[in-house]
Amino acid sequence: MSHINSVQYLGRTVLYKRQGDEIIIHGMNLLRLKANGTLINPIYARYYFSSRTFREQVRKITKKSVNQASFSVSDLKKIKVILPDLTKQKEIAIMLENVNDLLFLHKKQIQQFDDLVKSRFVEMFGDPMNEENWECASLSEVTNKIGSGATPRGGRESYRKDGITLIRSMNVHDGYFEYKELAHISELQAAQLDNVMVEENDVFINITGASVARSCIVPNEILPARVNQHVAIIRCDEKRLNPVFANNMFLNDSFKKNLLKMGESGGATRQAITKQQLEQLVVIVPPLELQNQFAAFVRQVDKLKFETQKCA
Repeated sequence: MSHINSVQYLGRTVLYKRQGDEIIIHGMNLLRLKANGTLINPIYARYYFSSRTFREQVRKITKKSVNQASFSVSDLKKIKVILPDLTKQKEIAIMLENVNDLLFLHKKQIQQFDDLVKSRFVEMFGDPMNEENWECASLSEVTNKIGSGATPRGGRESYRKDGITLIRSMNVHDGYFEYKELAHISELQAAQLDNVMVEENDVFINITGASVARSCIVPNEILPARVNQHVAIIRCDEKRLNPVFANNMFLNDSFKKNLLKMGESGGATRQAITKQQLEQLVVIVPPLELQNQFAAFVRQVDKLKFETQKCA
């Protein structure tokens, strides 16, 4: 169990089953919990520690510092857990294991769809870092906007449950938008960020922190929206650059390596990509007809992915 980490990772637990006679050593930021088999089933414990009930109790004992947070062993010991009899625990554990297996299979199917899109991109356009195959241009030449926003005055405490969407780096993942912990701000706060008003088909790219270079396309249902300072808007000139093509170029393995290298080029401890670096980024610009054909293929795959998710 993680007990010294970023706040969101505290209490995160995995169950490890020893392989043969191996000797296992763990780091100081982890706690080893060994189940008393007469009272608690280890698999049940692992799932219980992932429950909202337990995680809320962990938040209550969490102590924050400048760079990380933690909780003490003595405080952890005081947390009460729900313990049905062992037979019931085993039934719950088996049921959750079966659900977990189904989720794993579902994620594998989704990954296959994503791999299909990546393969199609390479089949049609080759390596986007090979600039000899196609016309090339700086990103600023084929976009109408490149820019990031800011955190509204008042920070996290000023966020609302509804209002104008504020997109943060935690919402931008490779190829998809994460709705969890989606923040909202007031009309007044949004007015102060009008220079980063999000539009349909905008591409997002994270420009700071551990999630640097992750990218996705805005889902229309979150509009109207703004972005904070950790996320850049890439607004394509759709007469030259298709947004779906652009996003998948950013997701291409070799292009992604280039973006990550760019993020580390400053030599600082925190990864960051500057606006100037994005503007000067050299991208391939195949004929728009080909880009549009690829985008149509992606939309078809997305429909199949959606149907698979509905059936899961």
